[in-house]
This record gives sequence, C-alpha cells and structure tokens, in this order.
Amino acid sequence: MPKLVVHLPGELTGMPQTKERAARRDKTRLVAKIECMGQKSPGAVLDLTEHGICLYSFVEIPLAVGDKITVLTEEMGLLVGTVRWLRWPRIGAELTLTANNRAKVQSYYKIFKPNKQLTLTGPAPRWRIG
Repeated sequence: MPKLVVHLPGELTGMPQTKERAARRDKTRLVAKIECMGQKSPGAVLDLTEHGICLYSFVEIPLAVGDKITVLTEEMGLLVGTVRWLRWPRIGAELTLTANNRAKVQSYYKIFKPNKQLTLTGPAPRWRIG
C-alpha cells in the first residue's frame, strides 16, 4: 500500500512541510483528561495509532511542540507522550512507547477494536524533512 503524503503549513503546526504517514489512524471517541505542566483540560481522544494520539481539548491550556503530555482515559488508563503538533482545539502527540503504554494500547485494540490487527514493533516513526 502506498504511503500517504500530507502537506501541512509548518508555521502553524510546528511540523515539517511534508510528512509521510506510516501508520493508519483509527477513529475513536474516548473521554479523556489532558494534562501538561500542571495545567488540565477535559477532552477526547479522536484517533489513535500504535505510535500516536490525536486529542480534542475542551479548554485551551498552554502547550508547545515538544512538551510532555499525559492523557487519562477510562479505557486505557494513563498514557504519556510528547506534543508533536497543535491546531486548537486539536493536539497531536507521539506516545512514549514504554512497555506499559504498549500494553495499554494493545489491550484497547483487543477489547474495543477486535477486528483490527495491531503490531507494535520498533521505535515510533520520525518526521522526514526535505
């Protein structure tokens, strides 16, 4: 299957001009609590991959690309990641793939998305610049 190339304005998102999507996104609608540097917001998980998460924040909290973020959901518990892009009220974060985070995401797929095959291997994909 060919890779999807997405063109995004880097000055708005903090991302490079061109990005290859390595993982397919799965739409979700999970209630979440988002926290960054002590600031909290209710929100939702909009989509999920084995390496990242797209969030919707109901309250604007101070965030920047590169900030550490935590996301708490009833279905997966506490996930930790790094903000990769911002387009309020949406936040994109790369998950820190600890064994614990991997197990939580795999468990979510096993219980709530039983028809999806998920294999978590290797490090998270990186942005291609150029």
